[in-house]
Amino acid sequence: MARSKIATAPADPVRPYLEGVAKSLVDRLYGDKGPAWGTKLCAIEDTIKAIRQVLSEKMLDEALQRQANTVDERPADFQCCPKCGKEVERNPEADDCRIHQTDVGEAEWKEPATYCRKCRRSFFPSDQELGDRPHGVESDAATQDRPRRDEAHVVRSR
Repeated sequence: MARSKIATAPADPVRPYLEGVAKSLVDRLYGDKGPAWGTKLCAIEDTIKAIRQVLSEKMLDEALQRQANTVDERPADFQCCPKCGKEVERNPEADDCRIHQTDVGEAEWKEPATYCRKCRRSFFPSDQELGDRPHGVESDAATQDRPRRDEAHVVRSR
């Protein structure tokens, strides 16, 4: 069966660290002798997929929140209204929890809001350009009745 290969070059700067983390996780999960005899490969795979999912989502959350926390340092291109081009003002009262579905999981962060006095329009810096992937961003209002990722219980059968 053909598998699509994920490019790992972006991980090269931290590869030795990741290899150490992988070894540490295997030690914590299975001990020095590895999985018990009789453990099915699919059970090991499911455990690794779950860890990968948690790690991916946490890294997305951290990276996006750190970027959002530097909203006052953003480049000039991101300090202007996308409609009229005038400089916008920071509007902390309108900050919103954002949830974005990505190829590696769900990203959740508090997005800083800005306001254009000329257009009388509030918007978020990341709304100007979300990238080329066809995933949506939902505001807190759209997701307030949905359980948060860390509250949801997912049961998968194989």
